[in-house]
Amino acid sequence: MMQIKEFITPKQLLFLIYFFCIGSAILAVPATLLETNRQNAWVCSVLAIGFALLIVAVLLWLMHRYPQQTFIEIAKKALGPYAGACMSLIYIFFMFIQSTFSLRDISTFMTTQIVPETLPTWIHALVILAVIYGGYLGIEVIARTAEIFLPWIVVPFLLLISLNIPQMKLDRLYPLFEFRMDDLVLGTTYFLGNPFMELIFVLMITPHIKDGKKVKRMIVIGTVASGLTITIAVAACILALGANIASMHSYPVYLLGKMISLGATIQHVEVLVAIIWMLSIFFKVVIVFYAIQLSIAQLCNLRVRNFLSFPLGLIITGVAYYIIPNTAYFNYFEKYYWPFYLFVLSVCFPLLFIALSYIKRNKAAKGDRSQQT
Repeated sequence: MMQIKEFITPKQLLFLIYFFCIGSAILAVPATLLETNRQNAWVCSVLAIGFALLIVAVLLWLMHRYPQQTFIEIAKKALGPYAGACMSLIYIFFMFIQSTFSLRDISTFMTTQIVPETLPTWIHALVILAVIYGGYLGIEVIARTAEIFLPWIVVPFLLLISLNIPQMKLDRLYPLFEFRMDDLVLGTTYFLGNPFMELIFVLMITPHIKDGKKVKRMIVIGTVASGLTITIAVAACILALGANIASMHSYPVYLLGKMISLGATIQHVEVLVAIIWMLSIFFKVVIVFYAIQLSIAQLCNLRVRNFLSFPLGLIITGVAYYIIPNTAYFNYFEKYYWPFYLFVLSVCFPLLFIALSYIKRNKAAKGDRSQQT
């Protein structure tokens, strides 16, 4: 088994989870919630945070049953070497798909909002070079970098919200609680899928934590903090733009930046949104990339994982361009299908592993009692 030599602090884990959750979700989630639930989109956000805590509870329960183990090691221990290897391949496949989706998110945003004449492949290549370097350096360096860049995300976000306060009107929240149940379920499941169900991938880095006692608290705080950040962004879109205008845009949070106007000196500070989003989604991609590397290394019993960085990055870059035919198809798949795949990965399979651990423990206890008698 490969020995883990990298360590991160519980506080760094909190920052990583916060970045992981708001990466891509800070722009994508408000658009979908506003499209499906208009002025009541914030209700979906609140519900999603509540259900997210249940998902986190399942993951924490799994961590309690299999302490200091990644989910690749958990799958092998719960299912045995062969079935566990097959299960590990399923997780690696979905992490790979997740990384291509995030990379495609970046290129779609850049080519539609900032650099429309640039080819998506160039954007993929530039981003993946940074991701490869981050994955090569390891989780310890990634965590320290997240600690440095936290103010670069929090301060622009606070500025974005506070500078829009003069344009906010409370009457844009009305009528309250006027929604269809199927739209409410669709919006809530979408928000759960992106990003909370993806937290299962973070279990690849939890064995690196120095102080294991604080891990559970950090995961809960990170989940709630990221959920509240996105809920505030959704509420700001409704209050400042109005549900009808906000629902017509692919990136309503980015539109918030364009709306800022304080005299002749402070106008169109949408770069604040770009800073928040680019930094957070970079950390999300690099965390998943590192998790894929470590998963392959643990599955194949490799002593080192660094040599996987460059070929893996090349494959992700190419697949990110070809796997999604167009943005409309991508949005439809993410809204109607992706959350259900993630539900199986982050809830059903962990519950199966937990059940198997109890069954094995009971069998072992019965065996011990029969030997004593």
